[in-house]
Amino acid sequence: MNSKGTGLTLSIGVVIGLVGYILWQLTIGFDTKSDDVVTILQNSASGATSVQIASILICVGLVTHVAGLISTRGTAPGTCETLGITLIVSAIVVWVASSGLGIALAEMGEKFVAASAGAAAGDAASIAAVGGMQIAAGFTQATNVAISTLGGLLAGIGWICIGLAYRGSDAKGALSFIPLGWLALIAGLILIVSNLVVSPLVSIEVASQISGVSFILIVLWSVLRGIALIQEA
Repeated sequence: MNSKGTGLTLSIGVVIGLVGYILWQLTIGFDTKSDDVVTILQNSASGATSVQIASILICVGLVTHVAGLISTRGTAPGTCETLGITLIVSAIVVWVASSGLGIALAEMGEKFVAASAGAAAGDAASIAAVGGMQIAAGFTQATNVAISTLGGLLAGIGWICIGLAYRGSDAKGALSFIPLGWLALIAGLILIVSNLVVSPLVSIEVASQISGVSFILIVLWSVLRGIALIQEA
């Protein structure tokens, strides 16, 4: 892939993924607790189309970003860069897999809402179905949270490695006064702290909000580096 193609996929891909993530959060609800299964099911059902669109954007965006990131290999030769890219690619594979669980929740949510109407009318079969779907949705959501946490840890370590590699490189972004190495290091450290410290000691919701800051820094890193590569073409 030439320099222009690398820059376009690196920057545009991550922006598309971010748009998908924001749409996902808007649909589920920013204030929705991760263990509030009933609300998640209801919101997923009412916004099933949005969930599907968000999942597609996340998957397409992240995979496109991976193509650009892999193509940058050799910018900062060394073990840290190779390890960093490998870990970030692994994290994205994990996140793409978790998007499938989100779609499953949306499908389950539509059935849950339909069964809830019958349960409210006193239908025994509907009451049993609602209980079973709540258990299944709880397991699916717990799995989704665990997978997302694993992806966050892998990405955090990966971006720290990228940061260490770029600190010894003369690679610049579109804004040369913003050091790419430090930007990647900070993004990686925030992901590690939010998933290893904040999540177990405070709450998953707070950790998710803090991780969002890291994702914004990653988007900034990718866009700055991508524009610089496009300008070099």
